[in-house]
Amino acid sequence: MAYVDQLKATFEHLTHAQKDLARFVLDRSDEVAFMSARQLADAVGQSDAAVVRFARAVGYDGFPHLKAALREGILERTGASGMRSQSLLPQSELELFDQLFEIEASLVTATAKMNSAETAASVVDRLIAARRIWVTGHGTTYSMASYIAMHLNQVLGNVAMFNIDHGDLAARFREVSPADVFLGVGYVRYIPYTIEILRVAKGLGAQIVAITDSHTSPLAQLADDALYAARGTASFAWWSQAGTLAIADWLTSLIMVRDADNVNERLRQADAVWKQLGHLDTVGNAKDDPGLQQQMAASRKRKAVPPKAAQPHATDK
Repeated sequence: MAYVDQLKATFEHLTHAQKDLARFVLDRSDEVAFMSARQLADAVGQSDAAVVRFARAVGYDGFPHLKAALREGILERTGASGMRSQSLLPQSELELFDQLFEIEASLVTATAKMNSAETAASVVDRLIAARRIWVTGHGTTYSMASYIAMHLNQVLGNVAMFNIDHGDLAARFREVSPADVFLGVGYVRYIPYTIEILRVAKGLGAQIVAITDSHTSPLAQLADDALYAARGTASFAWWSQAGTLAIADWLTSLIMVRDADNVNERLRQADAVWKQLGHLDTVGNAKDDPGLQQQMAASRKRKAVPPKAAQPHATDK
């Protein structure tokens, strides 16, 4: 639910002081989106704690969650340029460094909380069983779609991009079957190309997996399974793809675990090709560096070694 609708839906149940806060937020949402709790409290003559209680009273986990919804509204209305114009960058490069990496870490943590292991396992089962996997993403998600397609293809061997810039779409759709999976990546200000490709693929019987930002996303509405990536709310990191990258790595790792023998063989074949291309002769590479298949085999061997029995403590003797 958009923040405007959420505030209006809860307005009658608020205290008098909370109604004053609600009016201020509705009237000056673009400013509040970049205020601290203290700044908002001072603006309406209330306490920091009152601001936190207000945010929870209108259905948010806290004031940062409410601010995220307000910033989402700015991004939907005005795009990246509007988001950037609302707030100044941190005061120093050191402050930028600290804030940016804190945001990146928090996005990965938030992404983990937004998804279940059961959904990820369902997605991976679909991918492993698929005849072909097609990945689509446009605009700022194009690079993420490409990253996902490359890594999934490395472990599955049947993955390709499916975008408007990849030739005759009608001819490519003729290759699609109900045994295929389409994986679409898209976030707010959703690119229509991605949505329409998924819609046509679904009409052809293909299974749909979405990596998106909310349950109300048009990609999620089309999907058989959806995974959700947390998005940045700072004006200088709204474009962060940390959550998307975490999901991509999660899916790839799960495939390596659940389809280990087949993945091991594909990596062995990839290592053989790299050797033929002279990869190991490149400056900076050592001939005894482990290849992809060797690294995976070593990882599996480490998992197979049972933990050592705990030694009795001196006081247990």
